[in-house]
Amino acid sequence: MQRFLPTFRAVALLVALGSAAWGFNAGQARSRSQQAETIQLECRLKNAAWRPCAMGISRIGQEWWIELDNQRIRFEHDGSGQVRMQPSSGAAWVPVDVSWAADRVLCWGNVCARGSLPLD
Repeated sequence: MQRFLPTFRAVALLVALGSAAWGFNAGQARSRSQQAETIQLECRLKNAAWRPCAMGISRIGQEWWIELDNQRIRFEHDGSGQVRMQPSSGAAWVPVDVSWAADRVLCWGNVCARGSLPLD
């Protein structure tokens, strides 16, 4: 084990230097991959019919969005149980109640989604 430690350190140093030289940051890569994560679900507004939608996740459990019929609805969770929604770009943020409905349906105010929801 001792003889591999200097090699491991040298490789770690080269990776770090190469990453810095190319402008690569592991935290940024994680952030980009989280921002890029999109899940296909079914959604509805109020009691309308279910339609295909996408959920994008900026920071799981903290910031996400639903895209339904070319409308992006943004959500934020502050960690204290409070969720707020921005119904369209430039609109005011409004607090929303979160509730579970039958058949694994999660609702934020009048926006509901069903499917493989990432919960954490």
